[in-house]
Amino acid sequence: MNQVVVESMQWNSLRHIADMRPIDDSDGPCLEEIRGVLLKHGQAERFGLALLHSHFAVDDDEILLETTDVEKREHYVRPVKKSFLADNGIQAQTTVVGFDASGHRQICGCNPRSSGHFHL
Repeated sequence: MNQVVVESMQWNSLRHIADMRPIDDSDGPCLEEIRGVLLKHGQAERFGLALLHSHFAVDDDEILLETTDVEKREHYVRPVKKSFLADNGIQAQTTVVGFDASGHRQICGCNPRSSGHFHL
C-alpha cells in the first residue's frame, strides 16, 4: 500500500480557482471511467471527486484542515500549523487526495473526533 504524503507545497502547485475551467459535460467521459473503477472496487459510496484548486498559498509548516461546527452547521477549511496538530493530538483524516506521476498525496485533511467534529 502506498503511503499518503502530506506536503503543503503540493497544494501550492494547484491553480487558483479563478483560473480553473468549471466541471462540465466535456468531463463526462473521464468522470464515467472513474465511476466505473469505483463501482468495480465497491468504493462508489466511499469516494467521489473534487475540483483541485487553491485560493491562497499554504506555508511549508502548515496544512489545510477541515473543521465543522455541528451546532452552527458550518464547515471550514483553514490553514493551521502542523505543530498545532501535534500539540493537540490531532491526526488529520485524509479527505481530498491528489494524483500525479509519482502516486497520490493528501491535499486536505479533516479533524475527526469520536463525539463528532471539533471546531477550532
